[in-house]
Parts: sequence; structure tokens; C-alpha cells
Amino acid sequence: MHFRRRRFRTGLGRLAVAVAAFGIFVLATAGLAFATVPFKVADYATPGGDPWGTSFDVSGNLWVAMPGCDLPDVSNPCAQSTLPGKLALFNPNTHQFTIVVTLGIDSRPLFVAVAPDGRVWFTLPLSNSVGVYDPSNGSVAEWAVPTGSAEPWDLAVDPRGKVWFTENLASKIATFDPATRIFSEFATPTPDSMPYGITVDPNGPVWFTENNDSVAQIGEFTPDRGIVEYKIRNTPTIGLTPHLITEDQHGNPWWSEGFVGAVGTLNVQQAQPGTNNGVRENVYSTCGAFCGFHTSGILYHDGRIWFDDSVMNSNGGPSGHGAFGWIPEGGGPFTFYNPPGAHPHDGLNVDPSGRVFFDEEFSDALAQTTATNGPLKG
Repeated sequence: MHFRRRRFRTGLGRLAVAVAAFGIFVLATAGLAFATVPFKVADYATPGGDPWGTSFDVSGNLWVAMPGCDLPDVSNPCAQSTLPGKLALFNPNTHQFTIVVTLGIDSRPLFVAVAPDGRVWFTLPLSNSVGVYDPSNGSVAEWAVPTGSAEPWDLAVDPRGKVWFTENLASKIATFDPATRIFSEFATPTPDSMPYGITVDPNGPVWFTENNDSVAQIGEFTPDRGIVEYKIRNTPTIGLTPHLITEDQHGNPWWSEGFVGAVGTLNVQQAQPGTNNGVRENVYSTCGAFCGFHTSGILYHDGRIWFDDSVMNSNGGPSGHGAFGWIPEGGGPFTFYNPPGAHPHDGLNVDPSGRVFFDEEFSDALAQTTATNGPLKG
């Protein structure tokens, strides 16, 4: 089966600013239990449409990419959208967007990453390019990806300032060196793998996901070995569309699993290329593939793996307006919270104090939570 990202609209209206306390629901893999505790989430209207990727700067402010349309939608609303693509900087303490960069109709940023020098990098799938905004002088520059129609997707910046990104339609990952302005591209061993999320270990490999559910693998790049791949399952992978990826404190990658309602991890000490040795899937949906769950954003913080589901409903069932939650790094029950807005997606992030941020794409909003109740060291 060849499956590319599907999207679910909920029909909910656009939100302005809303602050409320929301209940949580706890889901163990063996069953579903509910509890109610206060947890504050504030919604802040974004200055652009369809907020997507996010990245913190060195001051703890959050950059948000806003393509102005729902890029992966098969109906291609970007062809009709008149909303320009934008970047914006959100101050979590004042709750204000302090910088708004308008890029235009043909420049629709999807993911964003801040480099060590403070420059803001972003991918532009529709124009097949990567771009950078320099806050020090307000300049914007863009470079075309060498492979045509590659669709650059997620990106990350390594400690040397090199930009790594996935080429979703070209089945490649790539790096761009700002100093030399040279691209280097690396094809995945498996054809039609559709790389999606990517993360850079400061002291080790580049990890990425392969989003096609007929492939459903995790890729690892190192200079000495190039790309090696790890299976997630030896059983059928229908609906298993790995999305974004993060690393825990031990250097083990974690990823969201798309339409099967799960998050997965790979124990690097047990990993063996070409197999699923060392893989553990943590499943919160018992109804199988394509039944109304969609795990997308994911990030590790202090012993917790935070993630969101863009279509789970408020009672823990399928096909609602979304949820966000966490699972302990060492395994255990899931804890979910209901967001105020619709479709929390690939922009989930967590700051050092434990505040969780995520975009609500179909509400044109950025959500910010109160701090979590202390660390859980795994």
C-alpha cells in the first residue's frame, strides 16, 4: 500500500484568545481510564494562516512557520489561497508576537529551525527551496534544492550551523552549508521512502523518519556509514506513517506513528540495521489503522515524551479536534489533555521550564500551557 499524508478537517471555527482549564484522560495500553484535574492552556491567535513548525531561539522565544494554507491536502488549497506565507516570533512571557515576517504567496514556510548564530531557517516545499531570515538586519534569502520537485520538509541545524532537511518526494535527506552555499544530498536505500521528520544529535548521527506506510522505517545518517535503515515492524504496516522524531537523554530516537495512534522508540544499543531489533511501539489506539487517530508532533523533555494527536476526540476516542499528552520515557500509561483549538499538529515544542507549546492549525492559533509538575527522570 502506498499512502501519503491524509488530512482531517473538523469544521470548527477560528479562535481568538481563550484561556481555560481542561480535563485529562489517562490511557494505559491495557485499557482506558479517565480522571479530571485542572491544566491551563491558553490560545493565542497567530498573525498568519495554518501555523505549522516551531523552534525556540536562544532567548526562549518561539518562532512559528505559517504557510497560509494546508499544504499536504490533496485538494491543494494553496493554489487558491491568497494568504501569504509568514514567520512570526512569539514571546511566551508577554504573550505577544513581536516580529512578523511576510514572505509572500509563493514562499510558504512549513518547518522552521533556529541556528546557533540566531538566523532562522525554514523549508519551502511548494517552491522547492530552503530559506533563511536574519533577525539582525531583517534580510531574507532563499536557495533552490538541487533535485527538482523534492519537496523539502522538516529541518534541523547542527552545532556547526549546517542545515539538514528531508526531501519528502525525492526520497533523500540533504544538508546545506551556509558558508559555502553548497547542498549535499543522500538518497535512502529504500526507494519511495518519503522522509518526513529529522533531528540532529549534537554528538552523533542524524535521525529521520520514512513516512510511506509501505516502508515505515527509521533512517540514521553518519559520515562513515551513510544512511542505514531500521524497520519498525515485521508485521503489516498499513497506516504506520512515521512523522516527527526526537531523542531522549540516552540518545534513543522517538517518533510519532501517524494513523495508528502510537509513538515508537529505538534502543540504539540493541539496534541492528534492516531489522526491528530494539524497537518498542507504545500504542494508545486499539482500533487499528485509519480509524480516527493521527500522532504527529513529538518532543522529549525531562523523562517525558510529549506528543499530540490532531484528530483524537475529547473522550479519548477517534475523530475529534485533537489532543496532546505524554508517556514516561521508560514506558507506562499515556496521559492526554484536551486542547482548546482544533488540529494540534507538527509544531509541538517544550521549553526548559516544562511549558508545552503546540500549533492548532485549523484554529490559526498557538497554544501555551502552564509548566508541568516537575521532571520525571527516566
